[in-house]
Amino acid sequence: MMKWSRVCFGLALALLCVSNTEMLAQSADSSKASDDKLVYADFQKVENGRLVSSRGGRTQLNRWAQNMGAAPKMVGLENADPPGPAPTRVTDQDTAAAFQYEMRMPNEWAGVNMEVFGQPEKDGKPVADDISGYKYITVRIFGKGPQSVRVELVSRGLGLNLESGYPQMTFRLSPGFNTYKFKLDGFRQPEWATHVDFKRDILMKLTSVTIGVFCDKCIVESGTVVVDNLAFEK
Repeated sequence: MMKWSRVCFGLALALLCVSNTEMLAQSADSSKASDDKLVYADFQKVENGRLVSSRGGRTQLNRWAQNMGAAPKMVGLENADPPGPAPTRVTDQDTAAAFQYEMRMPNEWAGVNMEVFGQPEKDGKPVADDISGYKYITVRIFGKGPQSVRVELVSRGLGLNLESGYPQMTFRLSPGFNTYKFKLDGFRQPEWATHVDFKRDILMKLTSVTIGVFCDKCIVESGTVVVDNLAFEK
């Protein structure tokens, strides 16, 4: 069982720094925008005490479970409402977003994710990005505990009414703090999900991206996830 305190973040990040010296050479220059790249979130910005995306969109933590009486525990920014990821210093020049989780039993399925909105809301509604001109998504992730991570492309409040089942990419983590790159056309909805038009409904109306962990026929499992440099590339 994990200890729910700031100490756990310190220990996890100490392991991170020892396990991957490559990240020490990476400077804040990697977050600069270009015509061929949309830096969605480099987690260098804090507003009202909370991490925001590169253009000021909110970040939050979400959880779900078949049995909400044994919903996963999640820990991020202290005393945040709604819950949000914690800013975590990984080098002198680089800040990432981090959260801890603990899966609980009994649950047929459950999960925890961090959701990053690209832009601030306008008139109380999400603001969409058209990313249909990009081919790839890249993100740096460190995980201590989870074997796999899931990234979802989400559109909220713009004609879709999906609670779940957005196009997603699930992949295994390698040791250390690594950059993962995927083709956007490789994202797929689960078979049970309500079908959407991927380009029209998602790529042209993207409001947020989620990065999270999940379990099926859950056992007790705990861990830490650290995320940095989420971007779209041509």
